[in-house]
Amino acid sequence: MKTCLNKKCLGEIELLYNYDNVNKLNELNFDCTTNSYLKPKIFICKKCELKFSELAMDIPSSIIEDKYKEVIDHIYIDEISYKKKYFLNLYKKISKHFDKNKSVLEIGSYYGVFGSIINPNVKSYSGLELTKHGSEYARKNYNLKIFNETLEDHAKKNIKYDIIVMADVIEHFSNPFLIMELIDKILNKNGLLIFTTYNMDSLYARVTGRNYHWILPFHLFYFSNKTLKKICLENNLEIFKISNDTRIVSVNYLLNKLEKIFPKIKLIFQGIKKIKIFNNWNINVNLFDLNIYFAKKK
Repeated sequence: MKTCLNKKCLGEIELLYNYDNVNKLNELNFDCTTNSYLKPKIFICKKCELKFSELAMDIPSSIIEDKYKEVIDHIYIDEISYKKKYFLNLYKKISKHFDKNKSVLEIGSYYGVFGSIINPNVKSYSGLELTKHGSEYARKNYNLKIFNETLEDHAKKNIKYDIIVMADVIEHFSNPFLIMELIDKILNKNGLLIFTTYNMDSLYARVTGRNYHWILPFHLFYFSNKTLKKICLENNLEIFKISNDTRIVSVNYLLNKLEKIFPKIKLIFQGIKKIKIFNNWNINVNLFDLNIYFAKKK
């Protein structure tokens, strides 16, 4: 009998969503802005209600890490001006926790956009990023201190931080439980973990079900507020605030996504893209399924 991937639960699991896709590793795209919408099977723990992908069960973490090291995300680079607008908006929502006395680690710093906004406002900033291309881009364009290594390796250096941030990262880990243990280890007393991810118990996620657009190959875990609170508490962290998170994207980027999500009407979206007036527009997207989580070390 297969059990929950959270070893502190080990409840019985069952298949939640099944798909006809054949998910071969060499077909998977791990770019964060991928237009691939292959969907792996999703399982749920009957005890704690944690949801996770078949890929989290079947693919060793070392192989997944190797896939991330190879990522070159040109779509993300093309969208950086819009990403900066989003991260500026996100920083405004969390900025009261930052000051010139704080040391900050960003886990999953990617191309350095968020780091470039945080860095001038704190005592020290460091980023962790497996993607070699993203790490080099962040160093070259934003002069950021980036460690091209896993959190497990970084934790061995015994560097402590006042704040750790993760923007849309926790769902990518093959072992988020270990990640939370390591975060507890490297956070200073009364330190803060601030992270974003989707909420599988949100109205939009529940209504769309198996068609939820955030079910993607590189998303290995699917959390709710309930499961995140439980996992945090198991690792000496207490979520004390949850805020909604609005995304800012280019109209063209949104239309490309909609083509993949709704292929039967893709000609409509392709037609809209031909209207040049929309080329440089951005749009706020909020389906009330994405959250910012604030957790304090107990």
